[in-house]
Amino acid sequence: MNKIVTACVVILTLCALILGNHHWNQKISSVKAQEDPAKSEEMKQEEQPKWQKYAANLSAPLKEKIKEAQEGGAPLKLVAAGSESTSIQSTGWPALLQSKLDAAYGKNIFAIEVLSYPEGTTRTFLNENHMEDISKQKPDILLLEPFSLNDNGNVGLENTLLNLEEILSDIKQTSPEAVIYLQPSHPIFNATFYPKEVGALKEFAEEKDLTYLDHWTNWPDSKDEKIKTMLTEDQQTPNVEGNKVWAEYLASYFIKNEK
Repeated sequence: MNKIVTACVVILTLCALILGNHHWNQKISSVKAQEDPAKSEEMKQEEQPKWQKYAANLSAPLKEKIKEAQEGGAPLKLVAAGSESTSIQSTGWPALLQSKLDAAYGKNIFAIEVLSYPEGTTRTFLNENHMEDISKQKPDILLLEPFSLNDNGNVGLENTLLNLEEILSDIKQTSPEAVIYLQPSHPIFNATFYPKEVGALKEFAEEKDLTYLDHWTNWPDSKDEKIKTMLTEDQQTPNVEGNKVWAEYLASYFIKNEK
């Protein structure tokens, strides 16, 4: 009997020591977190839902809409508008981006609508008032590829930028809540003037305080013949491989720290 009592006392003593040690360690961790703001912030970030980490590049209003969508609200409408390079095909970069967004954020969080205007230019887009097509979609995000390649040699850089300014002015009036991103058309092999016009588009975006998504940084150098393996034979559109390169860049922006 004494042995049983002694064993119980030992077990209870060990339990008390273990619980006391655990409690003490928790108190120490709490004090350290208070003393070390960086550690405390790191702990907070670890507690964040994954989607908040993925959305680090996005504005506060977009994050709020993602939160609402996560809670069962309407998905964010992302309108991708541009030339034939902004393809409606299942192998196009918009469809590939949609798949990546679904995998990261979950389905019904982002809904991509593609407005593709084959052989379109900033001039035809403006003259045919396709800004109305965008406003009808009521976009939360507009990802605009403003016909960089099609305008090259047809419209003239000065006219391109004037047209684009008018297009954006109209979109901002009709879709004031839309977050607008500009991106160039795809690069082509060994071009001379085209890269300079794309450079001017980037400068234009900076002057207008618009985010410029420079997916060219994800492609081979335009002097590298490898780039031809990522385009159709006439270089007018990216092929399957080129669309993947384009989509990967955009995914790295809309899904920060994507693994």
